[in-house]
Amino acid sequence: FALAKPGDISDPFKSSIGWHIIRLDKKIPLPPYGEMAESLKRKVARDERLQISQQALNTKRRKDFGFIEVAENKKFFFDLADSTLTKGKWQYKGDFASLSKPLFKVQTKSVSVGNFVNYIKTNQAPSSMIPAAHITQLYNFYVDEVITEVEEAMLIKEKPEFKNLLTEYREGILFFEIMEKEIWNRASQDTSGQRGFYERNKAKYVGGNRVEARIFSTPDKNLITDFKKKIEKGDTIQNADIKKFKSVQGFRNYEKGESKIIDNVTWSSGLHEIEVDKTFHLIEINRLVAPGTKSFEEARASIISDFQNELEQNWIALLRKKYPVQINQKVKKNVVTALVKK
Repeated sequence: FALAKPGDISDPFKSSIGWHIIRLDKKIPLPPYGEMAESLKRKVARDERLQISQQALNTKRRKDFGFIEVAENKKFFFDLADSTLTKGKWQYKGDFASLSKPLFKVQTKSVSVGNFVNYIKTNQAPSSMIPAAHITQLYNFYVDEVITEVEEAMLIKEKPEFKNLLTEYREGILFFEIMEKEIWNRASQDTSGQRGFYERNKAKYVGGNRVEARIFSTPDKNLITDFKKKIEKGDTIQNADIKKFKSVQGFRNYEKGESKIIDNVTWSSGLHEIEVDKTFHLIEINRLVAPGTKSFEEARASIISDFQNELEQNWIALLRKKYPVQINQKVKKNVVTALVKK
């Protein structure tokens, strides 16, 4: 990191595997936070310091909520863990009577061996852990989940506004999952449905005067100059040439107002250079496109959005037919009047 400029060479130095000389080819900056967010979250989640803090919090919660476990029944259950648990195929092999034995207690809520059996059946999955470690992990997850349930029940009882907030949150998640399954995923993934929608509604997708163009962008003006000469001479463009640019947008149609770069060049066939936002751009306009119906590919973004709206309207109509809504107009009027007075 002490090397400042591309081409700089370090002094010879020795490591445990021999002598080295390093040359700096280029410096790679950190990606934007958006691209790194998920990997950073995973690193933080694996960080030992976070795990220690989480463990301390869980220990405190168990104390605060009067967590008491029945050691004898816990040992009986843990002894049943075998290699099938780490394969995600564990089955309870104890006696039936033991299922009703208490495993632990959180305040007044008693949890039985049978409750934990059902939890494992639902949540078990293949694991690289040994059976003893895996059953301990599942047990701790389950205890924390039960404590959270007890805590929520207390808050709902003590604070009605929390109940409303929790209901709103859960219904919001449910609504999101339903919309994702019934509308959003279908609209974006159903290509045959998109094409069918396009064929039925071609008249909606009409473009004005357009140009078919491609754009090469880079902060290096010399690269633009050299690349322009190469195109003008008719030289073959190699992948290595393309990779030198910060971004390359292949040939497609552009309308006025769609691209600040395209809007600021003369609409004529050929090569055009322009600087926008401290970046140099080479625009190659292949042809002018007369007003007319847009192709499916050209209008695809709008098609998906409109197709999504159609799916949503059809789905709502189906729900209204299946579950008729009856409104008590008298009560509605009273509610509206009360709200207006506020």
